[in-house]
Amino acid sequence: MTCPHIPEMKIHGKVTVWPKSQIVIPKDVRTLIGINPGDDLIIVSKWDMAIAMVKSNDLPKFLQYLNSELQ
Repeated sequence: MTCPHIPEMKIHGKVTVWPKSQIVIPKDVRTLIGINPGDDLIIVSKWDMAIAMVKSNDLPKFLQYLNSELQ
């Protein structure tokens, strides 16, 4: 589903945090981003909210994009 306030942003559903603070990333997101077992992910936040989970090798490209969008 697309986000009504930011059309280029997709909402992929919700996840539940398990007792050991673990989450399961939905299959469609893993496929879309190309997340595989053993990949390192970086959590990027702003305004005290998590706003992105990015594969570590994609972080420079993502931060460049964020910088251009937030200015």
